[in-house]
Amino acid sequence: MSADAWAAELESEGSVVFPPRRVRVYARLVGFGLLTVVSALTNLQHLQNNDISGTLGVLRLTALAAFMYGTGHAVWQLITNRPVLTVDESGITRGRTLPWSAISRIDAPVGLPLARSVRVQPTDRRTRPLTITPDNVDDLDALTPWLRSVLAQHRN
Repeated sequence: MSADAWAAELESEGSVVFPPRRVRVYARLVGFGLLTVVSALTNLQHLQNNDISGTLGVLRLTALAAFMYGTGHAVWQLITNRPVLTVDESGITRGRTLPWSAISRIDAPVGLPLARSVRVQPTDRRTRPLTITPDNVDDLDALTPWLRSVLAQHRN
């Protein structure tokens, strides 16, 4: 979708909802799933050879736990279809809501090509910024100026 389509949807529906992009979640699931299987097999091989002790053994088990977490998180995202990004009259919601009045600025997209993000900075420095990733919106370069224009409308 484009910024014009988002603006029209916000005006007509009162909100724009960006569900998780399932292609990215499936890709993450496949990647972490493969890493989990390979890590489990190498851990089993080292266990059979009685070579599971020491720093490398701990690192292997830690890596396996991290890969299992990544796999489980991707499965959870596919089942629950979360986190959803919602832009409406009250503010921006992605797990938690940041009201328009509590937003100081919306930063430009930063990061590596497949891992870029937009940070929505709150006015209160004790509040964590809201991070918008390509997991919900494909075109962060179009999203940023649109969000800034919606923020400007709410400031006026």
